Amino acid sequence: MAKNRNMSYTLNERGERPWGYWKIEEVGINCIKKTIVVNAGASLSLQSHAHRSEKWEIIAGSAEVTVDGNVSILKPLEAIEIPVKAVHRLKNIGKDLLVVKETQFGEILDENDIIRYEDLYGRCVKFNTYTRSSLVFLADMDGTLTPARLPMTKSFAIFLERFISDKIFYIVSGSDYAKIQEQVPAEILNKVSGIYASMGNELYVKSKLIYQNDFNPDESLLKNLEYYRRTTEYPFELYPNYIEKRCGMINFSILGRNCPPEARAKYGDWDRQNKERETIAKELSAKYPQYDILIGGNISIDIVPEGFGKEQIADQLRRKYKTEKIVFLGDRTNENGNDYTLTQRLLILGNAEIIPVNGPEEALNVLGEKYE
Repeated sequence: MAKNRNMSYTLNERGERPWGYWKIEEVGINCIKKTIVVNAGASLSLQSHAHRSEKWEIIAGSAEVTVDGNVSILKPLEAIEIPVKAVHRLKNIGKDLLVVKETQFGEILDENDIIRYEDLYGRCVKFNTYTRSSLVFLADMDGTLTPARLPMTKSFAIFLERFISDKIFYIVSGSDYAKIQEQVPAEILNKVSGIYASMGNELYVKSKLIYQNDFNPDESLLKNLEYYRRTTEYPFELYPNYIEKRCGMINFSILGRNCPPEARAKYGDWDRQNKERETIAKELSAKYPQYDILIGGNISIDIVPEGFGKEQIADQLRRKYKTEKIVFLGDRTNENGNDYTLTQRLLILGNAEIIPVNGPEEALNVLGEKYE
């Protein structure tokens, strides 16, 4: 059967949950069929979906089903339909496993299309602790919202466009705005609260440049970067564009930014073994204390004058949002990572939560499970 273009599910995919598990049995156009197995005494969250309706058919066990406040007890061979946006819950009230065939209908079928109102397993923090207006979200781009230097996946874009529709949400990147446009869909860039490009040295709102900082790097620093490029021990091909001047910063890559994806991955693996970037960053930091030398992405080093790093974003957001909690997601929050100064500044300013993630899938899970 053909796969719906707005679907995140795949055939035979299985999802473990605190109440049991689900498995995808069929994938069709605007329709999927899923087996849901609920442990004795367990319950799914009280939830709703913005884009899909559902039909539950009881295969084995006894179910208590709540739909918009109406409670029904269902036995095997009985079924019930769940309209789009209906608030509903499924509970196993028997002593054996509850097995349900769920059929989903809709143009968008995505596991993250869920809002939780009550949950036995603590997965609706947003509703229990915060209101939407009390949170400000800030997320790194490369390695967090997108794969490194690659476009955002379609399923993530569907989720994120919905997620940001009623939230304060900013994107931050070491890349310039042109590269951000290559990776993040225009509909998202025009809906977020703002985009901090070039380590926060540029701010864009709805494609309009609001401000920018810039500087002229020391000539001796540039000569040192040329030296590292000439003397690298990396044994494979190097590519052009290895010193890239951006607004308020320099991005330096031994490999060269014009490399293909497979070369990027090869250098990243080699660098993890040989720690070339870590060595260079330490040496440059000792020679040029007036700069912050930070490891970014898989192949590069970000060089910014003191005060021109991502930490400036924390000060700007805190001036604008004095009482709101700031939630930051990033993949380089460790010391020497290019998210580190931002996270430390957020923690000093207070009322902030730092969420380290290892890629877009983990970021999506955190946002979907904790704040959706």
